Amino acid sequence: MKEFGVFIVVVLLSLVLYWGIEPYAHHELHPQTSMANYDFEAEDLAHAQDMLNSATKALELAKSSNDEKKIAAASAELENAKNLLQSYTDFWSDINSIDLSKGDAMRGSELFMNAGCIGCHSLTHAGFEPAMDDRASSESFGVAVPDLSTAGAIYDDKFLAAIIKDPVKAVKLNHKFGEEQMHPMPQFFGAGTSDVNLEIADLVAYLKSVSNDYIKAYDSISDEVLFKDACQRCHDIKYDEKYILGNKVKLTEYMGSMPPDLSMMIRAKNSDNYLNKLINNPQKMLPGTSMPRVGLNEQYEQQLVGYLEKVGDSKKSERENIGIYTMVYFLILGVFATLWKRKVWKELH
Repeated sequence: MKEFGVFIVVVLLSLVLYWGIEPYAHHELHPQTSMANYDFEAEDLAHAQDMLNSATKALELAKSSNDEKKIAAASAELENAKNLLQSYTDFWSDINSIDLSKGDAMRGSELFMNAGCIGCHSLTHAGFEPAMDDRASSESFGVAVPDLSTAGAIYDDKFLAAIIKDPVKAVKLNHKFGEEQMHPMPQFFGAGTSDVNLEIADLVAYLKSVSNDYIKAYDSISDEVLFKDACQRCHDIKYDEKYILGNKVKLTEYMGSMPPDLSMMIRAKNSDNYLNKLINNPQKMLPGTSMPRVGLNEQYEQQLVGYLEKVGDSKKSERENIGIYTMVYFLILGVFATLWKRKVWKELH
């Protein structure tokens, strides 16, 4: 009976730790966040509304303290939150006014050259080679300029329109770029016609046509190409011998710190689908970060996370199976140990 009593105490303490202390600690260290939303308009408005709600509560708390400095700071934060919500409401309203169904790939092809896109971006599958190599472009802009051959597939139409129209708002870096520090990619104000929205629709249609041709030619977008187009301009993944494109010193200056290697990120950070949420909306997970929204649609975001898992946690299924086998082993061992104990004590008595 003594051993049974000790067993009960251990079980109770384990349950308190598992259902009481651990969830509380996890909640404090990792506050609950909503799942990734691939409707970026809905995601941005919901996130801005959450920030407004938090700022409203913070102001109420500050007022209850009767501290003038706290009240002033909370009031300013509330005003910023209101402005942010209005800013994204107006931005996505502008994007919704673009009729993407009217886009023409042929016009978009001409526009891609005439609007100056080709001055920075390559489109190798369509025969447009880069004007500068990755090192030269990163030294000029801080980060290597992406090739757009797969852009029409890995991003949805609406996000492409958004990033063409206003890249800073689309990738959620309003806090980093503005009048004092300009984003390397300028806003698109048109290329001379009277209908800027139609020009954006034409560019989107052209990028989609190039990506469709790319997939027809290669059957799919490989994990390696996806990582290069979505992540490799800023991140290493040394376990697969892939390294940052361009000048790391200039990238560090541009970002404010050296972006991490992603080899083990799947094991270090992916509880509660953290990576999906981070890729989808970095500001929700790391407020104030210099990491831009990657903007991948759901299909290619899942492929990217799968690639990170394949590289950084290739033994996951084997490890999970070993865990099950180990539990079964100890269960069987426990049964035989109990039977053996009874036999020994029976002979002693």
